[in-house]
Amino acid sequence: MKKVGLAVLTAVTIAGTGMAFKNFVSPYETINKIADGDTFILEVNKQAVRLYGIDAPELTNCYGSESFARLDQLLKKRQVQLKEPVVDKFGRIVALVFVDGKLINEIMIREGFVAYRSEPGSGKEAMKAAHEISKSQKIGIYSKVCSDEVPPDPKCNIKGNHDLDRDEYLYLTPECPYYNAVNIRRFEGDQWFCSPSDAQKAGFKISTACALGTNRKP
Repeated sequence: MKKVGLAVLTAVTIAGTGMAFKNFVSPYETINKIADGDTFILEVNKQAVRLYGIDAPELTNCYGSESFARLDQLLKKRQVQLKEPVVDKFGRIVALVFVDGKLINEIMIREGFVAYRSEPGSGKEAMKAAHEISKSQKIGIYSKVCSDEVPPDPKCNIKGNHDLDRDEYLYLTPECPYYNAVNIRRFEGDQWFCSPSDAQKAGFKISTACALGTNRKP
């Protein structure tokens, strides 16, 4: 087993319990590398740390490379302070991350580089407020670059939706119930398709909602 810092070792020991550490303010950790827009690797023990309450686009999705670059800019060659860490099912430390007293989780949300996922903790209100700013002002992932309400090509109006909760890739035709409730968020892996066969070739399957019949409001 690799040697790890005392705080990280304690966290790993309780993996899966859902316990959190209140007032975890030290030690300051040095970063080895940035993995993507919400995860980095610590220098000493190579432990993965994910920023709590956020979800960055996959590197291959819309704004994935921009999100990675911004986190790299904020954290590269810096010492970070981890607060309120927990351990997720993948063995990663998930925490509020501070640099020079600034909450990096909130900055990434406010600047539109990541999506906010509501979670309990002391950073919740600041992060929620940051989310309202980026979404209302259509910044970054919420801009027209990554989010659509109507298809760029009217003939290609089949919605391919990545259901994050179930990690399923589903598509809906205009006749499907709940079609109008789905917006395309390319930063989450959503896509427009011109035909059901195109969607199926891309790995999407028909939504079970479509079997309910004609389109209706949810």
